[in-house]
Amino acid sequence: MKRLFHFILSHSIFIAFCASALSLQTLQLLSLPVNGYLLAFIFFATLCGYNIYWTVSRFSFGNNISLIPFLEKSRSALLVILAAITGMVFCFSRLHLVMYNVVITFILLGMYALPLMPFKQLHFLRKAGFLKTVVLALAWTIVTILIPLQISIREMGHAALLIFINRFLFMLMLCIIFDKRDAAIDKIRGLQSLATDIRPMLLHFFMLVIFIAYASVSFAMRSYNITNNQVTALVVSGFVALYVYYRSMQKRGYIFYYFVVDGLMFFSALLTGLASLN
Repeated sequence: MKRLFHFILSHSIFIAFCASALSLQTLQLLSLPVNGYLLAFIFFATLCGYNIYWTVSRFSFGNNISLIPFLEKSRSALLVILAAITGMVFCFSRLHLVMYNVVITFILLGMYALPLMPFKQLHFLRKAGFLKTVVLALAWTIVTILIPLQISIREMGHAALLIFINRFLFMLMLCIIFDKRDAAIDKIRGLQSLATDIRPMLLHFFMLVIFIAYASVSFAMRSYNITNNQVTALVVSGFVALYVYYRSMQKRGYIFYYFVVDGLMFFSALLTGLASLN
C-alpha cells in the first residue's frame, strides 16, 4: 500500500486529480453543468505535462547521464506519459475544445520548462526569478478556470473574472510554498524564483498581502450569486494555505509537499463542494 501511495504521488497522479477537482470547483461556483470528458481531459493533460516536466528535469540535472540508460530508469514515467496521451486523445475526440486556452497553457508551461532544458543557450532563462513563479500560477489558473469554462479570457463575465483572480492568488500562495522549499537547491543550480529573489521577511509579508487580496476577492464574489457558504469555504482554504506556509518554515519531507501542499487544491474543492450542497 505504501508503494502504491508513493507511486501515485511521484508520478503526479494525485496532483492531476487536484487539477480536475479545482476545475469542478469552478463549474460549481458558477452553477454550470459538468462534462465528465472535459474533467478527464484536464486530468490526463496535467498527468502528461507533469511527468514530462519531471522527466526533463531529472535528465537536465542528472550529471551528464547518457540518454539510453536514463530512459531505461524512467520506464514507469514514460508509460504514464503514454497512458496520459492516450487518455487525452480519447477525451479530445469526444469534446469540442476551445483550443485557444489549451495552446496558451502549453506555451506557459513551455516557458516554465525552458530553463530546465539541457541547452546552455537557454541557461539565461534561469534568471527569470519572479516570472517563473507567476507563469506557473497563471498556467494552473487557465487550466482550472478557462479550460473548464471553454471560453477565452475576453469572454469572462464579472463573476468568472473574480474567480479567475481568486484562483490565481490561491495558486500563487501554493507556488511560493514550493519555491521556498526549493530556494537552496535553486541557488546551487543557478535557478531563480520569487523565494530566491527576495529576503525571507519580505517574502512573509508578500505572502500575507496575497492572502489578504485573496480573501478580499472571495468576499467580493458574494455580489455574483456565490453563496456565503462557498465564500466561507474559499476563505478557510486560504487560511489553511497560510498556516501550511507557516509550517513549511521548518524542514519538511516529501509527503508534506506532495500530499499536504498539493492536497490544498483538493481540500479547497472539497470544502466548496460541501458548501454547494446547501
